Amino acid sequence: MGSATDTGNNTGSDSMPDDLSEALKLATKDVHELAENSEFMRNFQKGLVTREQFTLLLDSLYFIYTALEEEIERNKDHPAFAPVYFPSELHRTEALAADLEYFHGPGWRDRIECPQATGKYVSRIQRVGRSEPELLVAHAYIRYLGDLSGGQVLKKVAQKALKLPNTGQGVAFFSFDRVTNATKFKQLYRSRMNTLDADRETRQRILGEANRAFQLNVEVFEELQQLGAVSKSNGDLRSDSMPDDLSEALKLATKDVHELAENSEFMRNFQKGLVTREQFTLLLDSLYFIYAALEEEIERNKDHPAFAPVYFPSELHRTEALAADLEYFHGPGWRDRIECPQATGKYVSRIQQVGRSEPELLVAHAYIRYLGDLSGGQVLKKVAQKALKLPSTGQGVAFFSFDRVTNATKFKQLYRSRMNTLDADRETRQRILGEANRAFQLNVELFNELQELSSGSEKNSAVLGSGSKIRKRTIAQGQSVPTGTNQDLPTQPSDSLTYSSALRFALLFGLAAASLAIGWYLL
Repeated sequence: MGSATDTGNNTGSDSMPDDLSEALKLATKDVHELAENSEFMRNFQKGLVTREQFTLLLDSLYFIYTALEEEIERNKDHPAFAPVYFPSELHRTEALAADLEYFHGPGWRDRIECPQATGKYVSRIQRVGRSEPELLVAHAYIRYLGDLSGGQVLKKVAQKALKLPNTGQGVAFFSFDRVTNATKFKQLYRSRMNTLDADRETRQRILGEANRAFQLNVEVFEELQQLGAVSKSNGDLRSDSMPDDLSEALKLATKDVHELAENSEFMRNFQKGLVTREQFTLLLDSLYFIYAALEEEIERNKDHPAFAPVYFPSELHRTEALAADLEYFHGPGWRDRIECPQATGKYVSRIQQVGRSEPELLVAHAYIRYLGDLSGGQVLKKVAQKALKLPSTGQGVAFFSFDRVTNATKFKQLYRSRMNTLDADRETRQRILGEANRAFQLNVELFNELQELSSGSEKNSAVLGSGSKIRKRTIAQGQSVPTGTNQDLPTQPSDSLTYSSALRFALLFGLAAASLAIGWYLL
């Protein structure tokens, strides 16, 4: 099946029905089936959905509908949208807010996050609403008529699977109380769509946008399936089955993380030595930002009872080693040359938020990073030295060398024993386990983004170019990255993002996935 644009363009003007609603239905037939047959939706329809997975879905829908309805309000008088403006009948933001309060509690706005694929969807809606409002009807059509059509079925499935009250709490999203007859309302909506004043070229663009919207939905479902699997691994670890030792509980809670990382294509490539100097340098750039943030927060909380027992700066801290590696690869002016990619920035932001607001969770990030890199360090060091023909003196791979740790096995035993002395009640321990999985989710988001970019590169037979540029958010050392609901919406790369840049980033994440996978497996 072709891309969204391909599918739309294949519905040529000669074969396109006169009615826009019929043309949309025909043009999106294939991608519509693809969305319906996604693993996430198939499982949902079978009732194989957990409370965590359903909540993740609602989180994403909130960001999507907030953006959509903001753009609809912006364009409600635009001739390309005004005929299909039905706010009281269709708008979903308030209903989603009620559902999120039911599942998350009163402080839900501070607890939800926008996953990568959802952020991409949001970004596209915003761009359309602000720059191409004549295409906004495509997003409204797919979202509202789709949810209105399947809403009652999914509502019943969710209520039964999650044992929700029959009063409608938790499933307000699926209830269109102002629509008394769904069939008649959809007929009205389609008839209004058919009155839109759009020439043939604009109609073709609307069809292309509709296919694009469906594909964005497919990506959201794929990501939610992966995030749900990670959440499930944590959610299944109930208080009564959790090992007494925090270190053992963490190992058990992140079991699925190990398997996901082990089986990544990128990890296998790294182990085979398929890494270039440029890719390795990009990896070190990202690691520098991550460790600079982590070690700044560790220093802030070194005397906190929830972290002090595992404070080993001379043995573990990596910022100085990374600085040496970056000077080796970039030269003396490396601080002015490195940049922080978007997904890395989100990781940094979470570490900063934990260190400043929830220091009792900081041990989860330290455990995953330090023990992971300590465990897999020697293997990756040798692979990099051989693949990049680096000097045997250790230049360029100082990050992987823990010179103050004379016996890695004994040190990890010491670290775990110190972890087990942390004074944390059961609720806090569960939050630490959740944070460990969340740290991995940040890597999963990066993986999804870069996997997509690398796929696009392969399809276009991209060739790496030294002059390509990547749109990134730069984060200065020690500077806090903005956090919060609105700031969590990722700023997506523009459509002009070069495919060579995409390939570079995809390969970069291959290295990161390899490092984490090998290290976590050996924890």
